[in-house]
Amino acid sequence: MAQRESGRILGILVFLLLVAGIGAGAWYFLVYTKSPQYALNQFFAAAKANDTQKVEQYIDKSGAIVGMISAAAAMGQNMAGADPVRAIYPGYGDASLGQTQKVTIESVTVEGDRAKAKVVMEVAVDGKTETIKPTYVLVKTEDGWKVQVQDTMFGSFNQFVTPRARRVMERQLRTIANSPMGAMAKAQLQGIRAEIEKYPEFAQLLKQAGLL
Repeated sequence: MAQRESGRILGILVFLLLVAGIGAGAWYFLVYTKSPQYALNQFFAAAKANDTQKVEQYIDKSGAIVGMISAAAAMGQNMAGADPVRAIYPGYGDASLGQTQKVTIESVTVEGDRAKAKVVMEVAVDGKTETIKPTYVLVKTEDGWKVQVQDTMFGSFNQFVTPRARRVMERQLRTIANSPMGAMAKAQLQGIRAEIEKYPEFAQLLKQAGLL
């Protein structure tokens, strides 16, 4: 009788484990894989592996600033490294902006079709490891959640751009402002000034360089 009771209990436990396993599997495929955190983790994994095709699958490049940068990059090889996607994951493409060593997602807050993820990144720069704390912005599209490149990059501009890199950028931008192309660059930036002003840290850099 004791053996029969023991077998019955074992059967119940096996059944409960199966139900729990099915529940966990359903949650993973039906809930987690459709979440912003999943999309962000997929982006991080793809960027780490330099998987360009998969990176493109998980990013949204809408926005006037990103559009202008992309157009400039397409015009000349010397602008090929201007892709802001490289800035939001140091080490993607090359290590000129540093090399991401570790990424931790601390929290994700969802508000409708937008989400904000507070992230801690350890980045190796010039032989030293620096810790940055950017906020990644994600948007929900028909194809699922994607990292919104413009809001992420320029919303956390001072996190992604080191003080030294900022100084270099300011010198380069000032050179452009004082060049024969300066007037055209200023006119283009004035055309999207309202959008630039949404990102105070980036707007300040342009003003210091004399372009805004």
